[in-house]
Amino acid sequence: MAVVVGFIPTEVGFKALAAAREEAEQRGGPLIVVNVLREGVGEDPRHADDQQLEIARDELRRASVRVSFRQETTDDDIADVLLQVVEEEKAELLVLGVRRHQDLARHLLGLTVQKLLLSADSDVLVV
Repeated sequence: MAVVVGFIPTEVGFKALAAAREEAEQRGGPLIVVNVLREGVGEDPRHADDQQLEIARDELRRASVRVSFRQETTDDDIADVLLQVVEEEKAELLVLGVRRHQDLARHLLGLTVQKLLLSADSDVLVV
């Protein structure tokens, strides 16, 4: 079954990518990597540029499952974009990264993560 990972080009984003690859391989894949761009926001560390996406592709080249990348743009809620991809791909699992473990409670209370945890039609793995 499909695994979707919400990818941001940070250390935690690459940890989430590795966890998503492992989960996809255990489940028989595919793995869908999603980076969401916010319209009207120029510099945002969550936006992956071409070089960062290539690094992510390199990390996944030896994956034993099919890997695809989607870079979606929204002027609304990032969570809604990820939920839509989970639905479209009929994903069994959504993987998300948080910055630091000691910040877990704060991030779980954040609107995006909270919405994904409560609304996803799939299991959610927080790395």
